[in-house]
Amino acid sequence: MELGGEEAGSGDMGSSDRKSETARLVAPNTDTSPSYLNLISNICGVVFLGIIMYTCFKDDVTLFSFHPTLMTLGWMMFMTSAMHALTPGDLATGWMPIRLRSARHWILQVITGTLVLTGFIIIVTNKFLHDKPHFASYHGKFGLASFIFMLLTMLGGLGALNSLKLKNYLPPIYTKLIHTSAGLLTFCLGVTTILLGLFSNWWKYPEWMTVLCFILVLVSMIATTLRPILKIYIRLRERLDIPN
Repeated sequence: MELGGEEAGSGDMGSSDRKSETARLVAPNTDTSPSYLNLISNICGVVFLGIIMYTCFKDDVTLFSFHPTLMTLGWMMFMTSAMHALTPGDLATGWMPIRLRSARHWILQVITGTLVLTGFIIIVTNKFLHDKPHFASYHGKFGLASFIFMLLTMLGGLGALNSLKLKNYLPPIYTKLIHTSAGLLTFCLGVTTILLGLFSNWWKYPEWMTVLCFILVLVSMIATTLRPILKIYIRLRERLDIPN
């Protein structure tokens, strides 16, 4: 999602400068205040990952044990970090130039795709081995949808990465708006799948633990998506000349 990062670093440029290739080489805005939303999202993700790993490996290690772990790593850790990379004020990337932040974004997304693909193959294989139906529950259906959307969004990321080359067909701002919107939808589908997993047959833990995990995942999702959603809203209002 390159929308937030490019515009954040080129806020003082004219509209024509922002569309040039050199706009991606500007130095980061060191005056931007730290993004505490990103920090909250990271903390919630780490705590939830710790809980998932404990529940998956505390008794025994099976093939299924790696499915929740890899999906949590993919959706809650690497994908959120990829989205944070283009958010102004991120503690990990705020010091980076725009081009480096963009590179970090797509590298983390490739890692996310690898983790999610591996987790997907594991659960499909596990279903075959135990002769269980595929995609029968809401958790399974949302999981399949989020996996498909993730692949499509990653392909769409190639368009956003080469938005300047496609400017004769679609203005770069719209290419990136579409990619950012698709990415947010994909992320929300993946997180919803994780939430539904807390109510699946696998999750047999006390109610307080379910509530805690639900809150951690929900807070992380809100903290990760709030600023990109507002950015999309603002840019659409500007483009459509909608008065306040």
